[in-house]
Amino acid sequence: MNDAALDVRPSAQFRHLYQPPKIAGDFAGKHIITVEQFDKADLDAVIQSAGTLRERVLRRDGEVVRLCEGRIMASLFYEASTRTDMSFQAAMRRLGGSVVFGSNGVQFSSVYKGENLADTVRAAGCYADLIALRHPAEGSSFQAAYYLDKLNERIEKPCVVVSGGDGIGEHPTQGLLDLFTIVDQKGSVDGLAITLVGDLLYGRTVHSLAKLLAMFEATGVKLCFVSPPSLKMPDTVLDFVQKHGINVHETSDLHEVLGQSDVVYWTRVQEERFARQADYEAVRDMFVMTPAVLNQCKRDVILMHPLPRKYEMGTYNDHDILDQNPRSVYFQQMENGMYVRMALLAKVMGADV
Repeated sequence: MNDAALDVRPSAQFRHLYQPPKIAGDFAGKHIITVEQFDKADLDAVIQSAGTLRERVLRRDGEVVRLCEGRIMASLFYEASTRTDMSFQAAMRRLGGSVVFGSNGVQFSSVYKGENLADTVRAAGCYADLIALRHPAEGSSFQAAYYLDKLNERIEKPCVVVSGGDGIGEHPTQGLLDLFTIVDQKGSVDGLAITLVGDLLYGRTVHSLAKLLAMFEATGVKLCFVSPPSLKMPDTVLDFVQKHGINVHETSDLHEVLGQSDVVYWTRVQEERFARQADYEAVRDMFVMTPAVLNQCKRDVILMHPLPRKYEMGTYNDHDILDQNPRSVYFQQMENGMYVRMALLAKVMGADV
């Protein structure tokens, strides 16, 4: 793939130049590119809709498949993905919609010839009602929204973009499914000690989740950020949550907080984000979740992970043992991703759900 097509440098500026509209109770026709678009009422609406859709899917309610009937989603994934890609596609199809331009096709499209993100997005926007976009450049979803807005002024059929991951910036739909999982498992966020562990610098999932927890207006929440010194939570996220009145504790010593945590959110150190292999290898094994480590947690803790997992969850044998522990909820978390994305897709397409 032509590196120029990734628009790494141009994309970053759109994070500051383009301000997406707030949801403010009305999802229809709006891009979903940052968690900062939501307020407490919007988050409650997503959680409620996702729960309702889960119930309806499980009882095979035929009306679900008409919510996006006749709608088309273009899947533009410039980065490798399994869960996000498949859950977006499954969500659209369960809603009765169709999916075009599968993510594996990006490398064989005009992107391979050097077409930039702006033109690829506008091409997809001419054919689809919605674009699910994952891209390695921070700000790419903002750039896509900017050019789609320009396109929508010129064509009869508007198109919106929903971010499936924005470089090292945000992953709003992952953050929403994580919040849904916590509320679903714990009943409430109030009073919880929530510990985020691992790669907090490059981990866009933890950036989005931390912001959402701050915006959820829960009482008595404590956020614990555990990471190697070189992978600390960015100051922009730290400042955001503290301005929302969240009590934050930062440490590189997991055992300071492990036994008091109600939620432990484990992440892998992302090898693909490092310029030097030596820097990655120096930190990849600092925090490893094993059955012995989980046994040091509260009996009612929940262990979450955005997946995929590698060394940070021990050996394959450790994986099997952790998977069988009722405190491990990452497969429920994975399934919840489809229901949350169903709720978002239906809402931005104007369905009443």
